[in-house]
Amino acid sequence: MKKTVRELTKFARIHHSLGGKIFRSLVMISALVGIAAIVFGFILYSSAVNREYRTKTYNLACTASMVLNLKTIKEKSGQVLSIYDSIPEEERQDAEDPEYLGQFKSVEDMTHNKLRWDVHELQLQNDMVAGYVAALDLETGRMIFIADGDQASTYCPPGYYDTFNEKQISTWMEGNKLSFLDRINGAKSMSAVLLKMERYGYRCTAGKRLFDVNGYPVFIFYDSDMTQAANAAKTFLWQYILVIVVVAVLAEIIILLFVNKRMVKPINELTNAAKAYTEDSQAEHRAGRYFEKLNIRSGDEIENLALTMKDMEAELADYVRNLTRVTAEKQRISTELDVASKIQEGMIPNIYPAFPERSEFDIYATMDTALDVGGDFYDYFLLDDDHLVMVMADVSGKGIPAALFMMASKIMLNNYSVTTRNSPAKILEAVNDSICSNNKAEMFVTVWLGIVEISSGKMIAANAGHEYPAIKKADGSFELYKDPHGIVVGAMSGMKYKDYEIQLEPGDMVFQYTDGVTEATDPSGELFGTERMLEALNYDSQAEPEMLLLHVREAIDDFVKEAAQFDDITMLGFKYLGPKEDA
Repeated sequence: MKKTVRELTKFARIHHSLGGKIFRSLVMISALVGIAAIVFGFILYSSAVNREYRTKTYNLACTASMVLNLKTIKEKSGQVLSIYDSIPEEERQDAEDPEYLGQFKSVEDMTHNKLRWDVHELQLQNDMVAGYVAALDLETGRMIFIADGDQASTYCPPGYYDTFNEKQISTWMEGNKLSFLDRINGAKSMSAVLLKMERYGYRCTAGKRLFDVNGYPVFIFYDSDMTQAANAAKTFLWQYILVIVVVAVLAEIIILLFVNKRMVKPINELTNAAKAYTEDSQAEHRAGRYFEKLNIRSGDEIENLALTMKDMEAELADYVRNLTRVTAEKQRISTELDVASKIQEGMIPNIYPAFPERSEFDIYATMDTALDVGGDFYDYFLLDDDHLVMVMADVSGKGIPAALFMMASKIMLNNYSVTTRNSPAKILEAVNDSICSNNKAEMFVTVWLGIVEISSGKMIAANAGHEYPAIKKADGSFELYKDPHGIVVGAMSGMKYKDYEIQLEPGDMVFQYTDGVTEATDPSGELFGTERMLEALNYDSQAEPEMLLLHVREAIDDFVKEAAQFDDITMLGFKYLGPKEDA
């Protein structure tokens, strides 16, 4: 068992003290803020440097597109790409294959060398590490070199290619997507990509599209070396970290001294006063006014706490007396709620088998309330020997008001079913008008009402804003039946509802429910939903109504786990077995 603060050693008390916790909190907050500042600062710095390199390199590519001999570039591009297209794909798999590259030797003439030199001159004048004319094979992601201005060992002859991914190719074709920081700084989209390749190192490659040759887009590319920028970023990062750490340590010390004076010391004074008060209370001797002796003038919540504690002793006796009275009142209310719950249970049919003498159908229903009394209800009863009425309803709200409205609605539905008989729509219209005539609480109820002609299996139903029923044919599975919906009962007088008809064959089943089924919620806030309900129904779709409802409830319980039930869960299952056979 964890020790109390009074059982801790002196060192442990210091460790667990408010000052210690505040210090650790300050260290943690400083670390988090520092890390955030470092990350954000580094992102800003890196973004600015990268943007500068992209702009510089892309501007050179644009300039080169205006000063280079485009006629020569188009001529040499046509030669290289014609040879490239004439080579079968299986022979183009290795860009360094001497036999493959040898087929492009005819391109390297004086004109080609002049083009290379012009590209190289621009490269030197603008402090770039590479410049070249290349075409993009959009299908394979290859960059096919036409004329490389590089004079070093990384020179790429005509026909040589490097392979890039789809994102890099897309950037050169359409320009890079602007980041949030780029947009803030007013940067424009450029065909520039930051690359780190084993052959060339860390570079920024920018290209300007010139024209298309043989269906290949031809670009002038320039590369700037990003190694120096990366090293500068690392130096900046270490310097920035050092500054953040020093500032954070100084801020922690200052804040800790302030908190100790303005918070920890006054709280300790309050603690000592409370301890003395408690000891006197246990000895039934209250000679002193301990909190009145305190002289806390912090001008904040702690001072307010000290003033409040001064009033505690006088109010405590009244609280004890009131607590005794409230406890007795809660016991009375609990007893009344228990009686109300039993009355509600008694109004809903719950004896099974419901009609043991009837072999034409089987029916079963359950209701689990979220509170002591609920607003859901179901009902079923025989209008006559050949007509069975089924009702599923959900009253707005919860608790006793919903329960009272539920009982009134149930009685009216029952009475109007007897008088109006075979039209569920007319029954709902009569109940709606009756409720709206004196609905000062402005409550409403969703209702699904169905009347089954037992001898024929014909079911006539109407829906007043309730859930869709699930229907299963004898040889099929449960599916939602999207019946026509009317407005909820009690919302507005004079509303009209629509009857619809379903022909039930022997073995067909009807499942009706309230939204407590589909809106059952797991600990993460996800709803059980209609799809999971149908899966539970179809787990054993041939099961009898009682077992069918049990499967659904088990599926709900497995889904919600330890989450609390926040709505009533009410279900009804009906299976039509066919007309009674004549003896």
